[in-house]
Amino acid sequence: MAISKTIKHRWARYRAWQDDPTATKEPCDREATHYCANCGIEFTGDFCYQCGQRAGTGRITWDSIRQNVMELWGLGTRSLPYTLWQLVWRPGYLIGDYLRGRHQLSYPPIKMLVIVALFTFLMFNFFDDTAETTVVEITNFDTFFDQTMDWFFKHLDWLMLFLMSLFILPTYALFRFSPRCPRHTLPEGFFIQVFISSLLLMFFIAYTLFSMLPINWASYDAINVICYVAISLVLLRVYKQLFGFGWWGTSWRLGLVLFCGAKLYGLTAELSYQFYSHYNHLPADNKYTTEHCAYSCLYALLLIAGCFIAAYGVEYVKKRLQR
Repeated sequence: MAISKTIKHRWARYRAWQDDPTATKEPCDREATHYCANCGIEFTGDFCYQCGQRAGTGRITWDSIRQNVMELWGLGTRSLPYTLWQLVWRPGYLIGDYLRGRHQLSYPPIKMLVIVALFTFLMFNFFDDTAETTVVEITNFDTFFDQTMDWFFKHLDWLMLFLMSLFILPTYALFRFSPRCPRHTLPEGFFIQVFISSLLLMFFIAYTLFSMLPINWASYDAINVICYVAISLVLLRVYKQLFGFGWWGTSWRLGLVLFCGAKLYGLTAELSYQFYSHYNHLPADNKYTTEHCAYSCLYALLLIAGCFIAAYGVEYVKKRLQR
């Protein structure tokens, strides 16, 4: 019984920490008057309004040594390691905190993404022992697509950034009427995908290190399938925590986001080939003509509009049923 109570207590603290990382910290008595040892004035609250020193700062203790050592190695409250730790255990809640203006709880997201992407690039190039990709003359869309994907898979960080950027519009259309993050804007959608890109890059770093273990895998195809399923579950967890829908509501919306992202990826590949073939004077491809690309653009716009109408219709029906 004692073990069960301990587990329940720790789980409750973990859930409280997920909702708010500051929930488990003892707040300062805001009504009490404090004396600032640094500038010599009296104030109320957690911090001195003149110099910013925390209330209760006094003589040096063992905890002071711990805090100074953590700050020396960049392990403070707003440090990169602490933010990455939050991104693993409370990704959606962390993103929601940042969107609501609680920027002091996280490392600057764009700077974090650049650092993680740089580390991913260095690690993949250091451990990559495969031969150089054979350069094939590009004469049609298929060879252009194959060469592009070969380059992307050797630069996984750029591939991840590109793919996540395709999710901004579908996420905006399908999750705009969410209970926890209602009416989020496109700039906020950009930062959502920046956080998710950092999380997925860490996932691929862990996957690469795991695949290097001296284990004779029976089937690498099965490992890749497990990897894809794991990525889908990671995205499902992030979107559920961030937007506050239930499991089913998050699942069908996320499925449409992935579908729209795949269509936008195909459209981007077609447009890129059109520009490449035009400037390199390649022979015309009867399958990927200008008219085909125009129809693809129209299809993508109608698809995004349809997702927005579907999300709005579901919320309208819910409100009607609740009356």
